[in-house]
Amino acid sequence: MDDSSPTELYLPQSLSYPIKVLSLDAKPHTSVQRGTRLLSYSFVYLPQGPDPKPETRFGTWDSAIEGSLSAWKIKQGDVVSQKKARDRPVVVVLEPCKHGIQLSGLCVLCGKDMTNVDYTGFSDASRASIQMTHSAFGPTVSLEEAQRIERETAEHLLKSRKLSLIVDLDQTIVHATVDPTVGEWINDGEAWEARHANKPSASASATTPRDSDDTDTDTPPREQDDNDECNPNWEALKDVKRFRLGPESFGPPSLRGAAHRGKGKNKMVETEGCMYYIKPRPGWKEFLRETATKYEMHVYTMGTRAYAEEVCAAIDPDGNIFGGRLLSRDESGSLTQKSLQRLFPCDTSMVVIIDDRADVWEWSPNLLKVIPYDFFIGIGDINSSFLPKVEPLTPTMPTPNPSPSTPHAAKADSINGSPVPSSPSTHLGADIGIDSITTPATLPGIAGEAETADAETTAMLTQNNAALDAQLEERPLAKKEKELQAHEVEILEHQHAEEVAAAAVEVASPAATATNVKEPSPKPEKVHKKALLKNDDYELDRIGRLLSEVHSRFFGAYDARSPENARRKTGPASKAFDVTRIIPRLRSEVFEGVHILFSSVIPLDTVPETTEIWRMAHMFGARVSTELTSDITHVVAAKRGTVKVDMARKRGGIKIVWLAWFTDSIALWRRQDEKPYLLDDPPMPAPAAASAHGSSSPNAHTHASDDQPSSDMDHDLDLDSDEWDQEPPPVLMPKTGAKKETGCYERERR
Repeated sequence: MDDSSPTELYLPQSLSYPIKVLSLDAKPHTSVQRGTRLLSYSFVYLPQGPDPKPETRFGTWDSAIEGSLSAWKIKQGDVVSQKKARDRPVVVVLEPCKHGIQLSGLCVLCGKDMTNVDYTGFSDASRASIQMTHSAFGPTVSLEEAQRIERETAEHLLKSRKLSLIVDLDQTIVHATVDPTVGEWINDGEAWEARHANKPSASASATTPRDSDDTDTDTPPREQDDNDECNPNWEALKDVKRFRLGPESFGPPSLRGAAHRGKGKNKMVETEGCMYYIKPRPGWKEFLRETATKYEMHVYTMGTRAYAEEVCAAIDPDGNIFGGRLLSRDESGSLTQKSLQRLFPCDTSMVVIIDDRADVWEWSPNLLKVIPYDFFIGIGDINSSFLPKVEPLTPTMPTPNPSPSTPHAAKADSINGSPVPSSPSTHLGADIGIDSITTPATLPGIAGEAETADAETTAMLTQNNAALDAQLEERPLAKKEKELQAHEVEILEHQHAEEVAAAAVEVASPAATATNVKEPSPKPEKVHKKALLKNDDYELDRIGRLLSEVHSRFFGAYDARSPENARRKTGPASKAFDVTRIIPRLRSEVFEGVHILFSSVIPLDTVPETTEIWRMAHMFGARVSTELTSDITHVVAAKRGTVKVDMARKRGGIKIVWLAWFTDSIALWRRQDEKPYLLDDPPMPAPAAASAHGSSSPNAHTHASDDQPSSDMDHDLDLDSDEWDQEPPPVLMPKTGAKKETGCYERERR
């Protein structure tokens, strides 16, 4: 059987175009080798000088591959321009092997050495440069082979009614820390449970009569129970996974375990390793189990390979969810960016991403942004401390009055001040021209760039290791716990002081009697500890619903495709069943039909259209204006009393909301009810009579009734209070750690 396959060859772009074909030096159906002359050509050369005269010069073009020449696409006498050379092949050669799959410098198909480079500067290794496996040492493939593999994968997924899902680990599915305080809390909780597991037998033995000579010097049982208090964080730590990584897991792969480590200060993790504590996000088991029925999942993390394998072993011990499909920073090729093309180089129409950081994906149209999981308060992502901190959605600017966007600043951080969303290019080129091959003359420059990149990588990893050392030494969670308990003691002491003062006032009252004076509660001798860590995150519920919606829309469109597209199956034709169209559409539905005017949100010295908040509004489907027009539906304000707010209030029919409404809607990918976010109306000034005599004045009642009933005014506004022009209490914190009893979040959860 003839396994030869045709290869189209293009003229290199380095020739002096236009050229004229003088002769075709190899005939069809003849064998050609590397270096065989294929054609001769002439071109016009204009020398440098004061009076240059055109010269006709000559050149030849040799074959860079071996095989049998099948057909010429040009003829003798043709004039070829540079554009024509780029767009059209000139000859077709039947190769016995295209070397489309290579491993360790050898062709997997024929075993030929791919590292040989001749005078043409062409190397067969360049023909299979795409790495699409999850291993750094896996095979590389050609574009043609990558397209074939992706077609087969797509057909398999379509038959299984599944899509591909790329899952980030840190602050998406789990939260990790190396703070030893967590281990101590876990040990305390386990010891407490062990003691209380033996209580029934201890109680039974306590009921048996004692000998008369027994001396009862022990602490009474009730006092023992009161003193034996469980660590308040234990309940939230019961499902925390633990594992240790040795020093060989830290630093650049080429330097891990090197003898020079440990010479400086703060090198603990590089010399001794450390214990990791991994908290899976609440609902992770159900999320992974249900998502696996609709998606084939891949892990893509900024952590090391050793770290990622341990985390996957903890949350997927049987390997049924991820199946070894794991890509870490050791294989991805970048510490600061993630690329879909690393796993799906040709077609991303069936790939969904969930990640807490959108900036590392450049807001890919495949991305479903996740609110970061921050279980270990203040720890952040321990595997990417070298990444730039996510800037708030809005710039910090001085304001005379605090706004309710302040409590939401942490949540605004989670919305990522990332660049303008851009769709990653999937075009990798279609030809194998010699012009695309790196020549030896360019290698020194590439080597210099590689050295610079290695130095930057080493610096970033050193920074990350220093952050881990800081956690080990400073124990930030222990400090926060101490601050929390001190605050609780302060609150209780303040409450006790108020009760004592109130009791003293009652005793001094002439109407006080011995029976109606309320005794103040005794000052508590022991303050019960309050939990620092909370199990109140429901983000995976929301992400699960979004993933189900994307899956439903994709296969709904796939099932409704036309007969022509049905025969094509996974062809390149524009189609509705494309994740890169479904997710942006889903995102734009959040503010569909909304026309926004920002007030005190964008600095005056900034071009509004260039700000991140303006771009985000457009990404999520809103129209935005800089002036109050008849089309405005919402004024999004950062403070009260601005000209735009007052004008919108006078006009009427416009919803005036705090900035938190905008940021919460973006974070949750769902337009929030405006009522909890409305800027309350300014208070009506009361007449002098009302101030002196209260509501007994008829004028006061008449004035209040012009706008609303006086009873409402008395209940809602205290004109003597200085709190009416301050920020209202936050009504929603839809980030990790949001309280379960918060109404808006509960509605979202349901």
